[in-house]
Amino acid sequence: MEILGLNPAIWLVLAVYFAAMILIGWFARRRIHDQNSYLLGDRAFNIWYMVMHSFGAGTNPGDVAGVVSKTMSSGAAGVWVSWMWLFGTPFYWIIAPIVRRLRAVTMADYFEQRYGGYSSVLYVMLATLGMTMCLASVLLATTRTVQGMMGKAGGPDADLWFFGILFSSTFVFVLYGYFGGIIAAIRTDMVQGIMIIVLSCLAIPAALNMPELGGWAEVKGVLRQASGGGTEYLSIIDPESFDLLNIILLSMSAPLTALALPHLATVCGSGRTEWESRVGFATGNFLKRVCTMGWCVLALCWLAYLIQTQTEIHPDAAFGDSVRSLLFPFLQGVMLACVMAAAMSSGDAFQITVAGLFSNNIYKRILNPGASEATLLRVTRLAGLGVVVASLAVAIVYRNNMVNSIMDYFRILGFTGISIAVGIVWRRMNGAGVYVGLLSSALCFLVLRYGVGGFSPNAVTALPLLAGITGSIAGSLCTRPPDAERVALFLKRIYTPIGKEEMLERDLNEVVPPRSRLVTVGGLFIVKPTRQTWMGFSLYLVLCITCVVILTVILRG
Repeated sequence: MEILGLNPAIWLVLAVYFAAMILIGWFARRRIHDQNSYLLGDRAFNIWYMVMHSFGAGTNPGDVAGVVSKTMSSGAAGVWVSWMWLFGTPFYWIIAPIVRRLRAVTMADYFEQRYGGYSSVLYVMLATLGMTMCLASVLLATTRTVQGMMGKAGGPDADLWFFGILFSSTFVFVLYGYFGGIIAAIRTDMVQGIMIIVLSCLAIPAALNMPELGGWAEVKGVLRQASGGGTEYLSIIDPESFDLLNIILLSMSAPLTALALPHLATVCGSGRTEWESRVGFATGNFLKRVCTMGWCVLALCWLAYLIQTQTEIHPDAAFGDSVRSLLFPFLQGVMLACVMAAAMSSGDAFQITVAGLFSNNIYKRILNPGASEATLLRVTRLAGLGVVVASLAVAIVYRNNMVNSIMDYFRILGFTGISIAVGIVWRRMNGAGVYVGLLSSALCFLVLRYGVGGFSPNAVTALPLLAGITGSIAGSLCTRPPDAERVALFLKRIYTPIGKEEMLERDLNEVVPPRSRLVTVGGLFIVKPTRQTWMGFSLYLVLCITCVVILTVILRG
C-alpha cells in the first residue's frame, strides 16, 4: 500500500523528523529578541555547532542531486558540480577571521564600511539575484528527488506531481526559519549535518551489491564499455562541460563566490571566537568535499545499472530513483528526511540572510531610517517569505535543467565577490570602481549567458570575471581616491580581533606595523600571513589535493 506514491513507513519517518525540527525552531524563537540574535545567534556557538552549521548551510539537495544528474551524462566529471568549490576551501581559513572582524550582520555592511554611499544597494540587488537562484536550485533538487522516490519522474502527470511537490516542500523550512532565525538553523544544522554524512554512505553498499552489477569492478567494466563519443565515464575531466581550463577557472572563482555569499557573516560570525569561525567554516565545507566523492560513486553505480538494464534515464530525478530502488522503505524515509534536512538548513540560511540584506541595507537605510528593532525583525521575516516566492518562480523556469541553475548562481556570485576581494587588498578601490566593476561583469554575463548563444562554459565563467576586475581597477583609477580615513578605519577593523576594540582608536601603523606588511606597492595592502594562517591554508590545500588523488585512484585503480 502506498500513500501519494510513498510507503507509509516513509511518511512516518518524515512526520517524526519534521515534528522535531519544528519544535526546535519554535523553542529557538524564545531566544530571538533583536536582529543580532535572529541573524547571528549572539555569537555564542562552539566549534561543533560551527562545523555542522557550515556543513549544513553549505550542503543542499542541489549538491547531491546535481552531481548525480550531471554524472548521468558526463560520467565522473559530474563531481565538479559540487567540487567547483573544492580549491576554494583553503581560502576559507583566511576568509573566516576577516569576515568575523567586520562586525557585520550581513555582507552588505562590508560595502557600507569600505565604500559608503549606495554601493551596498547594488550588492544587495546582485546578491539577492544570485541567492534567489541558489534557493531555486535547492527547491528544484528537492522536488526532483522526491519525484524520483515516488516514481513520478516520467509519464503524462509528471508536471502535476512536480508542481505539487514544489509548493508543498517549502512549507516546513519557511515555518521554522520564520520563527527561529539563525539559532534554529544552526541547531538543526548540527542534527542535519550528521544525517547528511550518513546520506553519503547509506546507499553505496546496496548499489554495489545489486545482482545486475556485482561489485565495483563490474561497475567500472560496464562504464568502460559504454564510454565513447567524447564521453569517458570514469574520467573526472569532460571536454564539453568540465575540461581542465574550466575547472581551473571555477576554482579561481570559488573564493570570490564565497565572499559574495550574503550569509557569510552568519556562518563566520556566529562562533564564540575566531578559532571556532576558522575551524568551523573550513572543516564544515571540507566534510562536504569528502561526501561529494560518495555521491559520485553512487551516481556511477546507478548509471551502470541503468545502462546494464537498458532503463530510461531521468537525470534530474536520478538520485531519487536510485534511493527508491536501493533502500528499504524505512531507510527511504531516512534518506528523504536527509534531503529535506539539507533543503531546510540551506533554505533557512539563504532566506534569513537575504531578507537581512533588504531590511538593513534598503528598508532601514532608505525607506525607514527610524525603524525600531521590532519593526526590522518583522520586515526581515516578511522579506524572507518574499525571497521564497521569487525562488519558486525561478525553480519553475529552470525545471528542465537543474545543473544550469546551480552553475548560474555560482557565476553570478563569483563576479559579485570581486568588489569585496579587491577592496580588502587594494586601498585605491572606491565606490565608482564598485559600480563599474559590478555592472560591467553583470552585463558581460547576461550577454554571454542569455543574449548571444554559442559561448563555451569557459568564456561564460572567465569573461565576466575579467570584465569585473578590469572595470573595478579602471573605475577607481579614473575617479577620485577614496577617503583615506574611511579606508584606514576599515583596514583597522579587519586586522583587529573582536574583543580588542580599543585598538580601533589607534593609528593604522600601530595596528598593522609596516614590518607586518607583505606587499604595499601600487596601493596594495597585503599583510604577512601568521603561522596559523599559512599552516591552516597549507593543510586544507593538501587535503583537497588528496581528495582528487583518492577519487582518481578509485576510478582508475
